[in-house]
Amino acid sequence: MGLSYNDLSLLRYIQKRQRISLSKVALQFQKDEISIRRTIERINLFSHKPLVEIQKGFCLSPLTYKEFVDFIQQITMADYTSSYIERIRIMIVTIFFGGYVNASSLYENWGLSLTTKKQDTAHLRQLLAGHGLYLVTLKKKGLTIEGDELQLRFLVIDILHPLLEFTPENRIAARRANTPLEKQCYDLANADLQPVSHQAVEQLNFFLTEYNLSLNYPSKKFLLLFICIMEIRPIDETMKFCYRLPLAPLNIHFVDDIKKNKLYNVAFSMMNFSRSLDFPFDKRLWYTTEQFTEQVVSHLKNPFTIQEEFINELYNYLYREITLDHFHCTFVDKTVENTKEQFSDLYETVGKYEVYFKASYNFSFMDEHLSTLTLLVQKHILRNRTINRQYKKIVVMTSINFERVSFFLEQIKEYVELQWMGTLNINEIHRLKDLDYDYILCFSSRIFNILHAHNLPVLRMNFFVDSNDMKTLLANGFSTRKHRFLTTSFVSEIGGKSESEMEAYLKENYGDYFV
Repeated sequence: MGLSYNDLSLLRYIQKRQRISLSKVALQFQKDEISIRRTIERINLFSHKPLVEIQKGFCLSPLTYKEFVDFIQQITMADYTSSYIERIRIMIVTIFFGGYVNASSLYENWGLSLTTKKQDTAHLRQLLAGHGLYLVTLKKKGLTIEGDELQLRFLVIDILHPLLEFTPENRIAARRANTPLEKQCYDLANADLQPVSHQAVEQLNFFLTEYNLSLNYPSKKFLLLFICIMEIRPIDETMKFCYRLPLAPLNIHFVDDIKKNKLYNVAFSMMNFSRSLDFPFDKRLWYTTEQFTEQVVSHLKNPFTIQEEFINELYNYLYREITLDHFHCTFVDKTVENTKEQFSDLYETVGKYEVYFKASYNFSFMDEHLSTLTLLVQKHILRNRTINRQYKKIVVMTSINFERVSFFLEQIKEYVELQWMGTLNINEIHRLKDLDYDYILCFSSRIFNILHAHNLPVLRMNFFVDSNDMKTLLANGFSTRKHRFLTTSFVSEIGGKSESEMEAYLKENYGDYFV
């Protein structure tokens, strides 16, 4: 029996932690401990030395990330057991870039039976139906997909964007940790992507510079693919676009063609930008968000006054996530996994009031949403509890979404003085030369090792800050938080301003203290 995607996910989960209890692994993968032991035994059969050992109820792995990637790269198709979801993704991508798929030939090449092909095709029809798409048989060719073109594009991009890397040289490349079927899936698209990728990268970078924006890493890959596909597959009159959106898209000028620009704005509405864009006002969503916020805050141990800024932050996040959900897309953040354990009561409270969004938009919270919303609420709890302004200037280097980064910053400001200069992903390392900073903070050993190899001042932190993190920061010259202003200095800063000017000034320059 070969290795599966789930086996490799288990290996990565243990490798990332190096040491974790068997019971926690079983809970994470919703299996019993005996099944986890058997899976680990199977994984170890594919290596000349044990990749994971179990000692006294703990799973131990000496693997570095590079060794984990090297292990995956040596797995052949003969060693690999594919799942139906991996196989139907190959079929979708083949149809999208090739026009159709000869499923019989494909399954014959995989060495799989016609019965398996028939079962997978049924799964494929079911998946497509949820996207407003359906299978059609082309005589003497095979199967093709028809229906809502925009849903199809987003479905293909959602399949592809985890499989590629966006290099510092502004090139698209295959992710090194791809499984054998993920490699095949990437290769099917790569021949079409490479000829247009350079122009797409230039177009994307120009847009981000013009609007002074950054994207988190998954969003950047997603949007880059959307631009590529707009070139590879030009819009024509035969394509069906339903435009039945739950919320109106943004209205940003990207291209002159009105129809194309609208499609780009649908994509923009789904992206995780470094600052909130001006989403259209939707009365129903605003009212639903207000109700949700009031209920959550009123059930806190120490409720606080709700500012419009807080509601607006939640509104923008939910606007994006509801649009993503409409197209069945999501960006799963594997870096921050313990929110439920860190803030169990708040996590449960947030989950209780998802009913407002389920009733209004048929939008259910996944763990990803619950985690981010919990962190956003906790950020404002910290902010509302609450000063020497000798800050260390920091850059955060991560691929996690900006809402979660904003929680991390608010959390760390409880302890030390700092000034956030920006958040970058690892392929934007070249942008550091344009920033004034003292330290780079990151959360993963992979990013730490890359930055350290460049002799950059990097500190690795836990996302949920602990006492060891504080010792690290203090040892590197960060000042502990104080709660006093120098009176004469503060008075001179705000002197002569009108009430509205003073309010704007305090929010902009003392946003850590005035809410």
